Amino acid sequence: MIDYSHCQSRVDRLAHGTSPSTDNAVLHFFGCLRFEERQSFLDSLDDSDRAKQRIQDENTRIQNMRNIFEMEGHNTAAGSLLYRFKVTLGYRFPKLNNLPRPRIDPVPNARSAEARRNLKRAEEREKEFVLEDLNANIIYFKKEKHDQHLQPYDHPKFLPSKFPDQKIKLSQLLKDDSDSNPLMWKCEENMIRYFHLPANNMEWIEEAIARYYDERNVQLSGPYQKPRRPEDHSKTRMLLRPQYWRGLQHGNHIGLPTHTRHMRPRCYPISTDYQNLEPQPKNLALFMPYLHWETDRRRARSAEVVRRYGNDRWTPFAEVVDQRHTPVNVSKMKRISSDGFPEHITTIIEAAQGWCGPKKITLKSYQGQTLLGKLLLLAAALYEELDAYTDEKMVKHYLTSNPPLHPRRTLDQSYYWTLRDTRSRDRDQVVYRGTAPPPKLLHHQCRKKANKDRPCAQCQENASKVPRVVMVDQLWMWILDENTVITCFPKRFGRNKPDVSAVQKCIRTRLRAARIDEVRSVYDLAIIIIDQCSRVFFDRTQSEDLQPQVMDCFGNAIGRVTHKQSIAFDHFWECTRLASKRYNSRNEPDNGTAKKSQNVLLDINPEGDLLREIKDIMDEIFIMMLIKKQEETVARTFAKHIKPLIKKTAYLSNAADSRTSDDDSDSSRRHDDGLLASPVLRQGPKIIIPRSAVSEDYEWTSSSANELVERIESQLQELKYLQDAAENASLALKDLLSLKQQQAGVVEAREAVKQGEETLRQGRAIMLFTVITIIFLPMTFFLGVFGMNTTELIGDAPGSSNWKYKDVFKFMIPISSVVITCSLCLAFSKLVRAVLSYAFNISWTYFITQTSLYVTWRDTSLNSKWLHEDRKVKVNAMKTRAKQKALEEKMKQARRVAKLESDAKQKREIRIRSGNIASYNIASPITPTMGTAAFDTPRRNQRLRSSDLEMTGAVMQNGG
Repeated sequence: MIDYSHCQSRVDRLAHGTSPSTDNAVLHFFGCLRFEERQSFLDSLDDSDRAKQRIQDENTRIQNMRNIFEMEGHNTAAGSLLYRFKVTLGYRFPKLNNLPRPRIDPVPNARSAEARRNLKRAEEREKEFVLEDLNANIIYFKKEKHDQHLQPYDHPKFLPSKFPDQKIKLSQLLKDDSDSNPLMWKCEENMIRYFHLPANNMEWIEEAIARYYDERNVQLSGPYQKPRRPEDHSKTRMLLRPQYWRGLQHGNHIGLPTHTRHMRPRCYPISTDYQNLEPQPKNLALFMPYLHWETDRRRARSAEVVRRYGNDRWTPFAEVVDQRHTPVNVSKMKRISSDGFPEHITTIIEAAQGWCGPKKITLKSYQGQTLLGKLLLLAAALYEELDAYTDEKMVKHYLTSNPPLHPRRTLDQSYYWTLRDTRSRDRDQVVYRGTAPPPKLLHHQCRKKANKDRPCAQCQENASKVPRVVMVDQLWMWILDENTVITCFPKRFGRNKPDVSAVQKCIRTRLRAARIDEVRSVYDLAIIIIDQCSRVFFDRTQSEDLQPQVMDCFGNAIGRVTHKQSIAFDHFWECTRLASKRYNSRNEPDNGTAKKSQNVLLDINPEGDLLREIKDIMDEIFIMMLIKKQEETVARTFAKHIKPLIKKTAYLSNAADSRTSDDDSDSSRRHDDGLLASPVLRQGPKIIIPRSAVSEDYEWTSSSANELVERIESQLQELKYLQDAAENASLALKDLLSLKQQQAGVVEAREAVKQGEETLRQGRAIMLFTVITIIFLPMTFFLGVFGMNTTELIGDAPGSSNWKYKDVFKFMIPISSVVITCSLCLAFSKLVRAVLSYAFNISWTYFITQTSLYVTWRDTSLNSKWLHEDRKVKVNAMKTRAKQKALEEKMKQARRVAKLESDAKQKREIRIRSGNIASYNIASPITPTMGTAAFDTPRRNQRLRSSDLEMTGAVMQNGG
């Protein structure tokens, strides 16, 4: 039993459970106990206890990782991180500061032979460490003579681990050693073996199957050709023929992104007999995608590792040219500090164009400013390095090998496999938005509370949220010779510890709690494996880890969009009513309501955002339905192929039982309705098998396979319900947008009617002005003519110099004609305008080029854009200085007022104390003066406070 007295918190809030299981003991050892308490806890455990072995293995692994990091030194990020952690630990605890100064090992010349040999040896060591660090799960079932059905079996070679938690090192499972490799051991009679590999690595599968058939140097590359010599035939080569193995691989071209790599969903019966192909092969190969999840932080890290070592590091030249002309901003976080800690974070925004230089924005980070904060930050980073080291090295050595490793894919990568970068789409998933914290973790209401050091419960819940995304994994399964099952599917990135939501963990949990007769054959075990892979997001039991409830996330997202859509409908009809009311009652004063209603009716951005969101939801549901349809197809094919194999297996097993139990009985019994002759043994005596014994196992496995298909169909139907709800919301939003478009047409028609009425009123006014002009223009003309001082009107007085009409018309008519002609030519003749423009441009250009004005102006580089920008910079600078000056004045005034109030308060307290002492000395307990003095003291204090306030106001008014 675990002693919970060592835990640092209450039992009901422990990170581990309260049951004495192996996982809880390991978590309790590493998470709750102090270092000085761990050895005593370890000594209290029994040597045969699985928890003690797990703790010792984990300690050994941590020590090995530490040695690797120390050997790598500053040449790798992990080694440098370990060194900085040790230095910071020495600074924080001076007693531990016995570390040498930083020393960077010189990097040898990469072209030298010694450097190449060292690099090759380092890579070999890394590859060996990966195989040693990863474990393969082994599960055995066996039927003893006294048992009626298969029972869980604890293999003695893998004790003290027991069913179903027995494991073996991956290096030992792939090793060509018949003494230590369980794949090469002969399978006992009435036994089922299950081996699981923790990654979709094609090289491991080929090695494992070759070990199973005890074959070596099997050549699987290239097209399959039948060997000429019989001794060259290989069962591994027959089982892994290109049409059943490498030919099913999609996206292994070097020009395609790495996430396009996957096996096409198939289920095949495969014969390994190279002489006569079996009509009903006993071997089955199955490839099926299924849905899983991952935290966004680990997904981003795994994607970065895949980009670092995958095909994406080779970019075609055409795409480089396209990126040159396409502006793409890239943000990089650079941590600048003397000791490598994030004291300052610099964001560099780069662009693809060469003429656009980088812009640096430096911000101070308050995280890790203290020594303890730096130590905790480095400890967390070192913990992540320890967890992710094995997976990173596995990706490094197997991602581009032949055959390659298949990495995990996100939901969008599985469908939009032509896209090279899906980071923005991955962080726009419905599950990511539903599990990510809001942009503002701490709202302003927390600051208003009495306890300002601790935020509210809602803010704490938001801060503890971990964004997660949906992933698409692959199940590869081989059923070999009715006794052995080999599967491989990936685990979550960096999860080398117990993972509650891991599929393999769920399979072991289900097998541990299975009924006695639930696993009767290898096909029942395969059905359980397929079922656990297909029900990851559809199991309604609350998990103990961060596994998201995906169906609830989609339901909540659709409900939120539907709610906003109903609010938008109500808002639309309210705005339509207000606009119609305002249009019908034009005599009422306009307070701006009609204009706002029209603006709302003409704005489609809110509905467009909702429609885009619901389209994204429908897109993700469609992808999930596509994955589920592939699962359904594979499950149906699997059920179709195993039914004749189940019947054949039942015949063989019952035939063997009949031969052992009825050796002395008559072999020529009558065939009645309750007996069945065995058709499988063509030679030897005919064996009579009870029909009920055969049909029971057959019906059990057939019903389990049918239930598996029905469960996948029900899951597909559940997704169909979500898709229908999303489509209804999408149609409603489209109807709303259509109504808005129609209402916009109505608004435009109303505005056209108003514009026509306004044009009619303006036409009437112009008509009025035209009539008045027609009436008064002749009068003005005659007034001007008869107002002339000509001799024909005023006579020819002696000594006057008045003109005659002919002299006036001599100047008036030609000048008016010239002005009218020039105006008409400029207005209606393009040629005249072109001639004038040509003459002006030529003459002006000749003038400025001959006088060097043009060159002088070009050298100044003066333009309107520069003037506007310079004006903005100078205006903002002056405004900033004015604000700072005003702020300083306000702060000085506030300090002055605070000082005056403090002085006044002190004076007031002195006066009050002096008054109280005087009244205490004068007053007598037997005279009535005591009551009067006590009654007058508050009034006197009030007068003193009033006088102090008046004095303070006077001082403030006079400027101190």
